[in-house]
Amino acid sequence: MKKICLLLILLVIGAHATTNMWIRTGQSYGIDPRLLYAISKVESNLHPLVVSVNYRKINKIQRDRLYLMLKNKKIPFRTYTKVIAIDNQNLLQAEEVIDYLDNNHYKSFDIGLMQINNIHKSILKEHKISLRELLNENTNLNVAAGILWTCYKKHGSSYKAINAYNGRLVGNTYYAKVSAELHKLLLPHENVSKRLFYGAL
Repeated sequence: MKKICLLLILLVIGAHATTNMWIRTGQSYGIDPRLLYAISKVESNLHPLVVSVNYRKINKIQRDRLYLMLKNKKIPFRTYTKVIAIDNQNLLQAEEVIDYLDNNHYKSFDIGLMQINNIHKSILKEHKISLRELLNENTNLNVAAGILWTCYKKHGSSYKAINAYNGRLVGNTYYAKVSAELHKLLLPHENVSKRLFYGAL
């Protein structure tokens, strides 16, 4: 029965991306692959072309110009309390949106599967990774796993590390959201308090 449950979990994890992507990346960074999957569900609902703009870090002119650009190019978007989620329909649209945001100095926007923030641009550049390349699922997941592992090394516990990945340790409900998704992937005898980080392999 345990083997059947595990097989079902691996099938779910592989449903929206290359089957081994989650496992391979998790093993490389010493992170439970189910945690990476759960974070991607919360961040992008497994949509690798989503770009989200921090609504609170743009002024009215930037907001209006962004809306106008998206409407003119017929790119669907949704506005929430904190973000403008841009649901790019293809790679070309997503690249165009990233270029627009970057060239026009939008302060904070998130890219792709794991919603990597442009604050990491300088570090990515050192590793010869462009913002556009974050639209690739494998690249995005590997960058995210590296960020998450750094958060773990700095903050220790999975609770703090996961909240740190989202950018705020205190007063943040992010861990609860990730835990809710993670619960769906755990075996009957497991719980969220199990070790989600287990050291680089």
